[in-house]
Amino acid sequence: MEIRRVVPDDWETLRELRLRALASDPDAFGATLEEASARPDAEWLAWVDAPERAIFAAVAADGRSVGMAVGSPAPEHGQTLRLTGMWVAPEARRQGVGAALIGAVEGWARAAGYTSIGLGVTVTNPSAIRLYEACGYVETGERHPLRDGTDLTIQIMGKTL
Repeated sequence: MEIRRVVPDDWETLRELRLRALASDPDAFGATLEEASARPDAEWLAWVDAPERAIFAAVAADGRSVGMAVGSPAPEHGQTLRLTGMWVAPEARRQGVGAALIGAVEGWARAAGYTSIGLGVTVTNPSAIRLYEACGYVETGERHPLRDGTDLTIQIMGKTL
């Protein structure tokens, strides 16, 4: 398994990975498959090409992308990075891929001068919560709706770098 930073030339592969994630685990993301599928190609390229953001993909030995994680600024929280878009394909789970993706985002965040990382995880996803806790994240007590039109709730977790 290799963790790679996604570059602009990878935008189509990233789009397919993101759409697969949204189809596989729709209750894990604020965006929906319908919304993401409607995005024009230029938006996907801009998502990958934004200099303030780092997107990482997990690539299996056979070249298939099996996971992703995004680090982007949380402007409302100063030197805090936001970890979003975290997903590992079902066939690659429980193999250290999630922790490796989190580690890649954290390494990039430290190098970029961030002092903490925050994330939101659906409260009905105990496997993801355990992964984040194992990586040193703690619940802040803050909770929000996952998105409009759903009863799902996310809990906010954070970590000091």
